Order: sequence, then C-alpha cells, then structure tokens
Amino acid sequence: MHRAMYYSSAYFSKILVHVVLFRSALCSVWSLGPQFLTPQYPLDEISSNVYFSEKWQVLGPFQCGTREAIWGTDPLEYWGGFTNLSFHEEAGFNSPLATDGIVRWDSVWANVTNSLPEQSRAELMVDFPQINWKFLQSVYGWSALQYQAWVRGYINLSGSNYQAVGIFTDGILDLFMDGRRYFGGDFYSYRRAPLILGLPPGEHVIELRLIRDVRALGGQGDPTINVVLEAGIRYELLTIDERSLLLPEATDWHFGSTWGSVNVQNNAAEWVEVLSLSCPDFPLEMSAPLPLAPYQTRPLPFRFMGRSPLSARFSVDIRYRVVQDGKTWVQSFIIKVINKTFSEPQRLTYIHPAGIVSYAILRPPPLDSPCLLNKTTIFLPIIIGLHGAGLEADSEQIRRMLDLAYGICAWMLFPSGVTSWSGDDWHTWGIADIRAAVRAVPDWIGAVGWSGPGFSADDWIVVGHSNGGQGVWFLVTHYPDNIIAAAPVSGYTSIENYVPYNMWRDSEPLISAILHQSRASFKHELLVANAAGIPILQQHGLNDTNVPVYHSRLMHQLVEETGWSSCYVELPHEGHWYDGVMATAPLLKFYNDSLRLTPNRTPLEYTMYVPPSGDMASKGGICVDQLQSPDMFGRLRVKKDSHSGVWHIQTQNIYRFHLTAKICKTEDSMILVVDNIDIQFKVDQFECESTWYVKDTNSRWIVSKENDWQSISQRYGRQMGAMDAILRTNGIFTINLCSVGVEETALQISRNLLQYFAADSHIDRQCSLLNTTFPGNVITVSLGNELANSVLPSYPIDVEDNHIALYRRGFPAPGSLHGSVNFETKGHYQKYTLDREPTMGALFLRPLGNESLELVVWGEDMNGLEQAARLVPTLTGAGQPEFLILGGSCRWKGHAGLYAAGHLDKFWQISMGSYIASGT
Repeated sequence: MHRAMYYSSAYFSKILVHVVLFRSALCSVWSLGPQFLTPQYPLDEISSNVYFSEKWQVLGPFQCGTREAIWGTDPLEYWGGFTNLSFHEEAGFNSPLATDGIVRWDSVWANVTNSLPEQSRAELMVDFPQINWKFLQSVYGWSALQYQAWVRGYINLSGSNYQAVGIFTDGILDLFMDGRRYFGGDFYSYRRAPLILGLPPGEHVIELRLIRDVRALGGQGDPTINVVLEAGIRYELLTIDERSLLLPEATDWHFGSTWGSVNVQNNAAEWVEVLSLSCPDFPLEMSAPLPLAPYQTRPLPFRFMGRSPLSARFSVDIRYRVVQDGKTWVQSFIIKVINKTFSEPQRLTYIHPAGIVSYAILRPPPLDSPCLLNKTTIFLPIIIGLHGAGLEADSEQIRRMLDLAYGICAWMLFPSGVTSWSGDDWHTWGIADIRAAVRAVPDWIGAVGWSGPGFSADDWIVVGHSNGGQGVWFLVTHYPDNIIAAAPVSGYTSIENYVPYNMWRDSEPLISAILHQSRASFKHELLVANAAGIPILQQHGLNDTNVPVYHSRLMHQLVEETGWSSCYVELPHEGHWYDGVMATAPLLKFYNDSLRLTPNRTPLEYTMYVPPSGDMASKGGICVDQLQSPDMFGRLRVKKDSHSGVWHIQTQNIYRFHLTAKICKTEDSMILVVDNIDIQFKVDQFECESTWYVKDTNSRWIVSKENDWQSISQRYGRQMGAMDAILRTNGIFTINLCSVGVEETALQISRNLLQYFAADSHIDRQCSLLNTTFPGNVITVSLGNELANSVLPSYPIDVEDNHIALYRRGFPAPGSLHGSVNFETKGHYQKYTLDREPTMGALFLRPLGNESLELVVWGEDMNGLEQAARLVPTLTGAGQPEFLILGGSCRWKGHAGLYAAGHLDKFWQISMGSYIASGT
C-alpha cells in the first residue's frame, strides 16, 4: 500500500524533529499547568530524551485544489476532524479520488534517527499507488496530482520535568499536537520559525495534514509527499539561530552597508527582553530593546558603527532579561567577515519597508568600463535578476548566472525577495524588496569609495528565470515606466495558470468571482497591454518539464494581440535550467542592444489596464490613485498628439489620477482632454505631482490641488488591494491582543509572518488604536464582544451584541440563502445582519492613519478564531478579499461556506459586487 523511503542520516545535522501532532492536555503557551514547574535556565544537566514513533497511521487521499488548503477545505472536518477519528481498518471515508469512492486507514513507516538523546528526526514519504493518478492527470492535468491526507504518530518525552521542545515541520501546513491545532507549519522548509512548546513528559500524539502541491513538490513521477519533523529539547532560555545570521560582505575591507540581523527564539513561558548587543572588537548598535513573547521567535536587527572591520572574525554578546524577575543573561555568537573585490558579486544588506533586514547580491560594472570612454559623467542602468522558487540569491547559481554578461554597460543586482520563494512570488512583498535594494545601491557607492560609472536608479533591465520569469512579467505589467527592457526566461504566466484551480471545491459563482478578482492583479495574461513600448525577449527550453513551454508561447501571442510584439527564442534541446541559460547568445545580444535604445519610449497610442490591487505604478507618466469600483479593472486609452501636446484620454472605471514629475520634465507642454469633454486641462509642470484629476459628484472631471483627500475616510496608497495589502506595511507588524485566551493564535500569526515572509511582529497586550502611533500595520486578534470599533466612524462592518452588521449603499437584490441572515433598509444603506453562531469567524481590513492598515482577526469562539487566523496571508494564490465572514462549514467546504466576502471601495464602503448571504 503506502511506501516509506529511508534516507541516510549523514545528510542531516543535529537539529530537531520533522512531524509533530499531539493529543494530551497541553498547557497554555503563556502559562504552564500547575502540576509541572517551569524549567530554570540554564539547566545543570540533560535530564530527558525525545524520540518519534516509527509507525504512523495514514488516511487519504482527499481532493485539494491549488493553494486551497489555506481555506481549510478538509472533508474530514464534516465528521468532527481527523483528531477525533480512531484508527479502524474497516472504516471508510468518501473521496472522489479513490476506487469505489472510498479511502481507508493504512500505515506507513518513518525513518527515525536520534543523533543525540535530546534530538530526534522523523522522515515520512507517503504515496497512494492504488490511485489511478495517470488517468486523473490525463483529464485534469497537474491539478489531479494535488491532494491532501492525514497521518498520526507520536513523540515521546522522557524524564520527570516539563520541557521546552523546538519542532521543525518541513513540508507541513497543518498539524495537531495533543489535539491542539497549529496552522502554518513550514511548508517551504525555511526553518526560520520552529514551533516551540512547553511539554510534560510522556507520549504526545502528533497528527499532520499532508498537502501535495505541484509547485512545491513537482509534477513528474509518482505524486508522493515528503515531510520531515525534527524535535529537540531546549536547555537554554534563548536560542540564537546562527543559521539565520545575515551580514553584508565587505568590499576592500569596507562594509558597503551597515545592517545585520539574527533570529532569536524564546524557549520559555515567560516574556524575555533582549537589552543590548556588544562586541569588544567592533562597535555594534541595536535601536531599542526587543521584547519576545513566550515561545516567540523574532529577528534582531543591528548596525555596524565602525568604518571597517578590524578582523575577519569576532564575537558578539547578547544581553537579555526575564521580564518577570529582571534577572539578566548573556549569550554569544560569532560574526565572520567575508571580503570581496570590486569585480565580484557581493552581498548588500538594507532595511526592507517592513522594518526587517534584507539583502541582495550586487555586482558593479568594471572600474575600467569601456562605457566611460570619452565621457566625463555617465549613469548606467541596472540589470535586475530575479531568481526562481526555492533558490537563494546568495547561492553560486544566482551570483554567477550573468557571469558571461559581465562587462556590459550596466550594474547587476540580484534581490533576494527576502526569502527563497520571494515571500509572495515577486508580488507585493517581493517588489517592495526590489525597490529597497535599488535604493540601497547609492549608499554602497558612498561607503566603499566607488569611483567607477554612476548608477541610474530609475532604468531597469529586468531578467528572471522560472518564478523569476513570472516576476519579470509582474514588473513589466505593473511598473512599465521603470522598465527599459525585459527578458522572462522559462517563466510561467500566472499562479493559477501554472497549476489550474479546477480541483477546488465548487461554490456559488459570485464567491468564486470575488476570489478570482482578488488574484487578478497577478493574472498577467490580463495585463499584457501594459507592456507596450518595452523591448521584450522571451526564451524557453522546448524540453522544459518544470514550466511547460506553453506559457511563453501564450504570452508571445497575447503581447502581439495588443499591437506590440516580443522576440521569442525557443531552445530545441534544452530543459528548464542549465549553466549559461541566462547568458545565451540571443540574450547577450538583447542585453547590449537594450542599452543602446532610448529608454522606455511609450507609444503615442496605448491602453493602460489598472487592477484594483494597488500594485500598479505609472505608465506613460499616468498614475491612477483610485478606481470608481474595486469590482473591475480600470482602463485608460491614451492618444498623444506629439505636435500640439494634447493628450486624449478615455477612461473606464477611473476615479482619480495624476501625472508623474518625470513625464512633466520630459514634455515641453501638455494639455489633457479626458473622456472627450470640451474642457481642456493645461498641465503646470511645476505642480505636476501635486495635481489630481478627479471626478466630482456629478461624474465630471475636475482639477484638484488639495491633498486633504488623503485622509482616513478615503482609501489610497498602501491601503489598496485585497487582504494581502496588509503586507504593504511601513514598519514591523503589531499584533494586538484584545481578548483573554487569544495568545496562542497571536503567536501563530507572528510565527507564520516570520516563517513565510521573514517579517517581524511585536505582540502587544494593550489593545488600543487610539492615541497610539504604530510603526507599521496592525493585526487585531479578538473574541466575541471585545472588538473595539473602527477609528473610521463610517466603517461598514460592526460586530454587535448578537450579530455582525454589514452596511452597503443602494438596494441590491438579496444574495443566496442562509437562515441566519436578515437585512433592512436604513437611509441610503442596506443593513445586513448575520446572526452570530458558534465557530463563526471573520477577517476584514480597516483603515488607520498615514496609509496604514488594521487587519481584524475575529472569532465567536476559539474555533472560529483559529479558522479566521489561517487566512492571514501565508502562501500566495489563495485569493483572500478585503473582508470575509466564515461559517462553521468553511472547515470542510472552504470558501464555499462563506457567509459574506468582498471588496471595499475608495471610501471604505462595501462594493456592489460583494457577496452577502441573505435569508428569505
């Protein structure tokens, strides 16, 4: 039946255990049970050992669509959930994947290794050879190779004391430990934020929900699932994760950037505060004390304050204290300085907008560049190289992928995207990292005393492979004014076209449409018209079994159908990757030719498509600030008369736009005629960026030079978009605890933000948004009646005593049927009331000042809160809109069990295209 594969333990180091789910009475993350004592750190001796079971119970497979697992959609939840089901060989459960439509229990053996008594590792490989995968794939393609299953084993902890145990969960999204759910896991095996638990001695049941994802595990061969659990007893109060240490590389023994970072993990059920960093050999600085909630992991940023390193290796002390008793401790880690020459790729660190330290690999042009001949001052464009999924920009593969192109008249920059998956596939989180990396280059130039060619921060040649090729399409369609040339290599068109979503649970069409609209900004097939004017070379290997060549052929056709064109090169004997794939003869010629062109000559006639995501920058100097409705794309058709300077602009679903300073500086005179009205708007070149063209209450275009519209009552800037707009934070996240008992949920949210985005979050017990300045976006966690009102009085969603109230303008026809829903008319709004019920949850974005956002995570009870918390962004492609009201059936129906979902418009009101279930 199921097969287990065994791996050599030599591959693994002394880390922790791979698959964990428990089922005995777990104490709270914040306080220990009365029958056990908190460990006193550091312990004088090792008193326990830990090991995983070799035999595991298996149940599956069940249907699961691309990225659908975020929504729950677990059919076993209809029967109370896997954790409440006992092993019975004859018990059967319905599954459309299996013969006779029934799956039964089975067993699988794990490869368990214990390198040390206090550490254990379990590797599981699960497959289902009895399923006719080949036939399913012949009908549904790669979508059919995605499924979910459950396994159950145990972890045993010996000794007589309560222990802190750190657990790494490679390849896992959901797990139960002793009946308590932990969502998020470590699906991409980042190992950035382990699950840290306080456990009593004895046997603890571990249950893992296994998800097979083609993007993560591949679409070739047998559709197996491989997961790893590592567990280790923590004997120190604080763990310094030296594997996470992020440092700049020195250039000629001078740091080109000053930022470093290391993750620290609190192993205790007490609040701990990192007080300071010190180094006798080199001055270091941290900005402020760093508090860590019980069992929380956070990145610790610091700065090098000296001009150059005194040695290649030095020790750093971290001083911290237990908040409750004030006792201080000191631990150390080692910094090793790596020196590079000016001609080598080198690591550059900087601050990401989210307040964390990120990095990119920078390679400056040669100091004796031929570009300097006969020129006293020259500013060269920058080649931005985007890596594929699962690759670090720091790897030799990425550092060296443009070696053959070195010496052309351009800088080279390889952003990390913060993580090896670029956090979110080079989208909202990833593009913020790209822009931060570009802004960091001038600082490097000054710090190392660079005397070579200058740097043009606004002229990008973007190239990328695989997921990076998809990232190139995102930049071309969303940042066209920055792009002077683009080369997507072996890239896919969009997430949902890579592995189609046709295996998702069916829902009402309106709900599906809302989720589709939430992902639409990343549907590059819909936005190719924005590429007009940009030279594009596409390259793809004919034998590519990772990203089918169909994707590049399709985009080549779609670009042509917009009236523009791309150059297309198909390599007849090549697959997905090989050394030199980014520097083939056609690409080298393209790079050089692109540098000789006049940057970004936008056609005199073009169409600009604007998704409601807020990710769209300017095209042709036009930047759209707000759409009329978030339920559809905006569109501008532009026709410029080069002789008269008149721009004829036809708009669709556009409410407010402005011109960029760059276009005003390059145009001698400009007159705008919008939507064929008789009024002409003469552009003032000196007030270009501070002039808005907006529709008045009669839908007539007018000019406004007042910026008072940028207030909390209007949605703009970083606030735009679906729920992933929360990632557009300007500073670290604050997680507000607004109810007793929600600490574990807050900790999971914090852990997931760190795991999947390397993002930092401060857990705050004050729960106040009034008269408080937060450094970044806020996530509020609340139960029942304890959610405070929005700081915006007109916000349309309220949690009231017995129901959730939603207000919507106008009088639309009722939606579908739910007996718990009523509606009534109030003024110009229609009020819908959703009766509160057990296991109900909700998420919705609310505005804060200065373009900041609050994401409310609410539950009627802990079950509802946990269901809502799993939808805080982690994996891309799930499609969460700005507000969601979840019923209890979402646990097995996923998005099909929603009571309400939809978008919020420019005035923070519920859009007409939103879904609100209503009764009769």
